[in-house]
Amino acid sequence: MNLPRLILREIQHTRWNTLLCLVTVLAAVMILVTMVTVNRASVDSMRVLMKEMGFNLLITPPGTDLSRYQALDFQDIEMPEEYVRRMANSTILARHFVGKYQQTIQLHGRMVVLTGVLPQASESGKKKPMPTAYRVPRGHVYLGSAAAGALDLEPGDSLEIMGRSFNVGRVLDQVGVMPEDIRVFAQLHDVQELLGREGKINAIDALSCQCPVSAEDLVAALTASIHEVIPGVEVQPYHSILLTRHQSRKMISTLATVTLALVLVVAALAIWGLTFMNVRNRRREIGVYRALGLPDLRIAMLFVGKIIIYSWVGAVLGCILGYVLALELNMAGVPVKRPWDLITGLVIGTPLATILFGLGPVLSALMQETNDLMREKAG
Repeated sequence: MNLPRLILREIQHTRWNTLLCLVTVLAAVMILVTMVTVNRASVDSMRVLMKEMGFNLLITPPGTDLSRYQALDFQDIEMPEEYVRRMANSTILARHFVGKYQQTIQLHGRMVVLTGVLPQASESGKKKPMPTAYRVPRGHVYLGSAAAGALDLEPGDSLEIMGRSFNVGRVLDQVGVMPEDIRVFAQLHDVQELLGREGKINAIDALSCQCPVSAEDLVAALTASIHEVIPGVEVQPYHSILLTRHQSRKMISTLATVTLALVLVVAALAIWGLTFMNVRNRRREIGVYRALGLPDLRIAMLFVGKIIIYSWVGAVLGCILGYVLALELNMAGVPVKRPWDLITGLVIGTPLATILFGLGPVLSALMQETNDLMREKAG
């Protein structure tokens, strides 16, 4: 009888044990696919939420007095506008760069922060812009909610700034953080012309990347990477936003890793135990195969062939059910992407891993003498 037929008869003879092994593999793969898919969706959702919170890094010229800066005294310290493009074209641990020139001025008896901005620069030019990276057309202004209320202006009205008329394009939603609600945003080059500061900026907003370091080293790593490109600039992180983003990602990653490790350990033990029981109950039959002249390698292939079949079927079904379950469990509010890299790895790797888990009991039985095996009672 050829080997494939022997394997099929083996599966038929031990159908309940084989079914239990298949279900174990299916459950393990399903949980893995579900957890990884949901985790990736959660990370994407967290990235969106953190991005909605706005920039978390402020880069200012060397020598900036932070106490005066926070009092809306932006001083007469500047840096070249070209710094923005230089950072965007680098590999520093930050993205989404927006150069600004800002100055506190009086408009119609009201204090506002005139802020010139350009559309954000990124290393690829294709990233979705930050929600606060405003693209203000030339000749227009966007007003913070408090500034619009104090000046009694609405979209479509005109606002004169330093003798030049601007059209009010938008009134921004209330932020509730100083000085965002009293800003008057204009195109950077318009503000530079008004102030006579062409080619200059006095701040750069940025968003930090996820860094593989501890929270304690995060700020130091960011500062060091920025100083490699632009030495001497001041790097001021918004700690609450920066650390929340970092710790949230780390927490999600740690939880997923621990859960997946537990699933793998339980699945490995289950496969080993079920294979051990199957082989133990078949020891006498192994002895008979030997007595009939069947070589040990062929006997081993009988069990390994069965393992390959049920593990591959379990992996395929587990991937399908895992993705379906991930769709049902997804509460992240972002589309669930098929984890093709994981699916490919599981379909190929699951049979190999299952053979590794189940080969021990088979080899243990084959190491026994034929007479010892023949004395075993059929299970």
